Parts: sequence; structure tokens; C-alpha cells
Amino acid sequence: MEYQRFITPETKPFDPLELARETEQITCQGDKRRYTAFYSVPVYRGIATGYAVGCCLRCYYCWSDRSRDFPEAYGDFYSPSEVFAALSKAAGERIKYGPPAWRGLPIRRLRLSGCEPTIGKEHLLSLMEWVEPSEFPLFILETNGILFGADRDYVQRLAKFSKLHVRVSLKAGTPEGFTRRTGAMGDSYELPFKALEHLLQARVSCHAAAMTDPRVMMTEERAMLIRKLQGINQDLARNLEEEKIDPYETTKERLKAAKVTIKW
Repeated sequence: MEYQRFITPETKPFDPLELARETEQITCQGDKRRYTAFYSVPVYRGIATGYAVGCCLRCYYCWSDRSRDFPEAYGDFYSPSEVFAALSKAAGERIKYGPPAWRGLPIRRLRLSGCEPTIGKEHLLSLMEWVEPSEFPLFILETNGILFGADRDYVQRLAKFSKLHVRVSLKAGTPEGFTRRTGAMGDSYELPFKALEHLLQARVSCHAAAMTDPRVMMTEERAMLIRKLQGINQDLARNLEEEKIDPYETTKERLKAAKVTIKW
């Protein structure tokens, strides 16, 4: 079957777990995984970030570069030790942007972001073995939660790492909204919420983010999403990080392919 790229109005809903398996075959070789870049950014008061290649969702508002849709064409393979070394080097750059009071400060945080960094389970677990004894006090993992929701063992194995904080990005408040925005089957809508449940049960530090931009999510659906979070944990709902769509070139391309019009 042809690898899933952009979604269009004709796209048949796909299984994100199967797409994750297909993507792992492209992005992982042994203990190595593909990344496009490592550098420091001013979010989280300065953080060194590795940008992973490949994802198991096809959100039409996604800002990630083209390595999401064409993982075979982007990035280089890095072992866990090489990723840690690259992140450490990026952390040495100090903060260059953001509020003047932050500039020049040392960077003490590490992060994996980009597409979907949980693809490649053993790679990520091995990377955390390098992070845990390091001088860096915090490692932020940004994920769509699909694999953590489907694989409780994955979360339980990560629970031993005290420096880990997980940001789970929610895409919808209904199965229909999930399929419309991500291309994935509605049955998988529950997985990111399950991920949050698994993380809390394992006592892994985490919070939820959600694309609640009113241009794509109606007020009623947002309320449903928040009620679902409240059913899991009141603090998750109280501390929800709400996202807006930004006009990146890749975002515009994906919106165009999906025939979704956004007023900028």
C-alpha cells in the first residue's frame, strides 16, 4: 500500500498504529533514528531541541517540515549517544532570542519535538539513559500520544526517568473531528487521552495541549474536550495549553491539499 502523505477530502481514514509501524521502518535503523536538526529555541525559557522525522498522524494544520510526509527524503541517522551529544552542544549556544532578560542565559533544558519522537521506542528509551545522569534537570518530550495510549509498557518503562516531562497534543474533542483533522480512524481518537491516563498512573510528569483554534474547532467541541480531560484529571483541564494555527508554508500546503480555508 502507498505510504500516506498529505490528506485530501478523498483520503480514507487510516490506522495510525499501522502508519507508525511503516514510518518506523523508514526512520529507524537498529538503535539509530532520523533527525533533521538540533538547535536551541527560546520557548520554555530556552531549550535545546532535536527535530524528529516522521509521524503517524496527518493533521492538516501541522507546522512540521516536509519530513513528516516524506520521511525517506529528510534527516540523518543518529544513535542515542549522538542525539544526546547534539542536544548538549545546542544547549551550549545560550539563549539568543526572546525577551532581553533571557538572552545570554545558559540553556538547561532539552527537548524532542518536530514530527513524532515516540516512534522508535528503544531509541527513545536509550536516549533517556543518557539524559538521566546528565547535568540537565529537565527533558521535555512532545508527542501526539498515539503510541503511549496504545502501549502502556512504553510509558511504564519511561516512568523511571525523573527528568522527563511529557506534553501530549490533543487534536479533537470528538471522533469525527479527529478523523477530519488528522486523517486517522475515529476509533483511535481515544488514544491520546489514554496516553494521559497511562502517564498519570505511572506518575510521569505531563500536561495536555490542544489545537482549539476556533477556525477549526467549534466552541461546543472545545467544551467536550475539556470535559473529557476533567474526567481524567481536573488539573489537566485547568492547565490545558491551547494552540492556534500559524501560517507556516507547510501548514498552508497541507490546508490546501485538504481543501480547508483559514482566514489569516
